[in-house]
Amino acid sequence: MKIISAEQVGNRLNDWRIAIRKHDVHNAKTIYTELKELLQEMEENQEVLTYYSLLEGKFKLMLYERRGKKLNEPTVLEYPSKTNDLIEYYFYLYKALYASYNRDYASAIGLFKIAEKKLQNIPDEIEVAEFHTKVANLYMMLHQSLISLHYIQNAIDIFKGHDGYERRLAAAFVIAATNFMDIGDFKRAENYYTKALHISNQLNDHFLASQLYHNISILYAEAGESKKCIDALEKALSDDNYLSSCYFEHSMFMLLKELLSIDEKSQALYYFDLVKQKQEIDRNPIYTAKMNFLYHLYFTEDISKKAQTCFDDISILKELKDVEGARELSALAAKHFEELGSIHQAYLFLKDAYQLEHTTLNWRNYDEKSEFTHFRFSHRCFRTNGVLQFVK
Repeated sequence: MKIISAEQVGNRLNDWRIAIRKHDVHNAKTIYTELKELLQEMEENQEVLTYYSLLEGKFKLMLYERRGKKLNEPTVLEYPSKTNDLIEYYFYLYKALYASYNRDYASAIGLFKIAEKKLQNIPDEIEVAEFHTKVANLYMMLHQSLISLHYIQNAIDIFKGHDGYERRLAAAFVIAATNFMDIGDFKRAENYYTKALHISNQLNDHFLASQLYHNISILYAEAGESKKCIDALEKALSDDNYLSSCYFEHSMFMLLKELLSIDEKSQALYYFDLVKQKQEIDRNPIYTAKMNFLYHLYFTEDISKKAQTCFDDISILKELKDVEGARELSALAAKHFEELGSIHQAYLFLKDAYQLEHTTLNWRNYDEKSEFTHFRFSHRCFRTNGVLQFVK
């Protein structure tokens, strides 16, 4: 068997790294298949194997972000004992990203801080843009919109100056749009989504367009425009690849919630049947609980039974640590029971929503997690003077 040099494999790994950070799914998959064969014939080299493992982790995260492929098990990584700055940076970046994916935000922040220090030794604008995008995304999830906007603007400036990073630019536009939505500037948020959709059309990327339409639906829901929200969600669900991804559940939940909010129960029942068929193949306990909650809230007639089953569904979300989801549904139930004139049940759900919000606030300000509200990343990372996505 012919032995392949570590240098040859390393060069191909660099090609893979570029494809991954461009979110070029087709090329990244092709190189991944090739590399698995090359590694079997490569001479012994631990540094190259470590580099491959780190890139494999980023590759899996990229497939989740760009194609909705679920992350089942993390890539097992050991701290690289003898390596270079880039590998050390990727080690901490990957662990930070996976911690963020698992909603372990305290660990993610600490790991991002270490990754930032490693990044100072890497003179690569695109790596800086990617890092600032991930930090902006974390602050966005923590609803620190103005800080997130600061970081994402820097990423946008960099991506704009480099060809081949249009998908990353579109993702950055989504983060900017989400932040503007959170501070109530719906017009600017819509403008950023329009820019991102223009990119998806230029690239003829239907999956990206579906992701964008899902995010736009959230904007319209926040603005109280149910018809526009439903139209955007139906566009998102029109792509077959999107339907087979884990993002299907997010969009379907949004669609059912909006249909039921305007009393379109017949159409909602049609979609409930589709959800049931999907769940027989791939069951997600969080979204199963959310779908069951919607069905019980709007189709169970007995008030006492309706309230009890809804509380049971919310309890499942709490057990699964989806605190924000539980709070959202408690608030929705409170409004619904108030409209029915069931003031006692409305009060119980409203109290639950308040307690969940209070718990979330306490959790974010707990001593060992004070970084959520007080920590700021430094600006020693490479910055540009360029002129002036995730998908939630």
